[in-house]
Amino acid sequence: MSATIDLSKPGIYPGNKRFVWMLVGLLLLGACSAGDVLAHETKLSSTRITIGGAEISAQVELNAVDLNVATGGQLTGTGGKVDAELLAKQLDAVQGYVAEHVKLGKEGGPQCTPEWTSAMPKDDHVVLGQRWNCPDDAELVYRVTLFHEIDPASRHMVSVDGDRKFIGLLSVQAPQMALAESAPSKWQTVQRYVVSGIEHIAIGYDHIAFLLAVIVLGRRFWPLVKVVTAFTVAHSITLTFAVLGIVTLPSALVEALIAASIVYVAAENFFVRDIRHRWWLTFAFGLIHGFGFASVLRDYGLPGDALGWALASFNIGVEIGQLLIVAIAVVIWQVGFRIASEAGFARTERNERRVSLVISGAVLVPGLYWLGQRLLGF
Repeated sequence: MSATIDLSKPGIYPGNKRFVWMLVGLLLLGACSAGDVLAHETKLSSTRITIGGAEISAQVELNAVDLNVATGGQLTGTGGKVDAELLAKQLDAVQGYVAEHVKLGKEGGPQCTPEWTSAMPKDDHVVLGQRWNCPDDAELVYRVTLFHEIDPASRHMVSVDGDRKFIGLLSVQAPQMALAESAPSKWQTVQRYVVSGIEHIAIGYDHIAFLLAVIVLGRRFWPLVKVVTAFTVAHSITLTFAVLGIVTLPSALVEALIAASIVYVAAENFFVRDIRHRWWLTFAFGLIHGFGFASVLRDYGLPGDALGWALASFNIGVEIGQLLIVAIAVVIWQVGFRIASEAGFARTERNERRVSLVISGAVLVPGLYWLGQRLLGF
């Protein structure tokens, strides 16, 4: 018994062998990409350091699920909150892991030794208190490699208070910072927060997935600027309101809604063809994503004497990052179809639609995973 395919009906079924292999390649690429994004994605960890004369103290705040993965323990109980009894039982393992991955002192030189002063649960985080004892000749270089072994995109925010006031963002590529820096100028603040905004988009897999789902039916740069800008205007509003404490939402709800927005747009792509009016949808979802950006910005820390500069710069950085992603996606789309056309795969509206749906399906997979993870905690 043989089956036939009616090519007069819309769908993603191929009509030639070249298209079959192209779809297989795209699906494999989507599967590989999904494998990367479905790997454990750590939350932003942070340290607040207070320097007062010869006294150096710190509070290290870490996500409990990240600690579970790193140590092989189980710190969370019902509702994903840290269980105080579980923390007490596994405190040696947690402190041992942090001590191994957090150092104060220049590599190869005299090192400061930590003294643990406290350990307490904070919702779904663990906060560890430290006091550092440093030899007189120690250079105050703070080095953090927390979670690098499980997430190459892990980041750690350091805010310094007391005799010196500044902030820094550490990563796998830049794992250390000197604590002898002076307070940044306004221009340095602008640079730092623009870069932070770009970086947040560049390594924010869920935001990238949302953008791809939004633009994949457009495929040309300038018509997409309106859609992306509507998203930016919306998240700028809620980001500002949330950072200033005017409107706040629970982070768990925000993260679940962000995942739901990815699922909705990726699924909607199978039923719509025209995105000229999608700007209002991206505006609505941008209001939700703004609360997510706000939680990141609060973790980064905001300078009280340059709050407006920091907010504006972070938003500019996010917009730059989004437009770069759109530009790269459009270039890849154009070049990819040019190469495919030379190989005999015609660039028709129907074939473009087919490829768009394959990409939408590849985005839908991690979106559903994130939604289930954030709703059910698996």
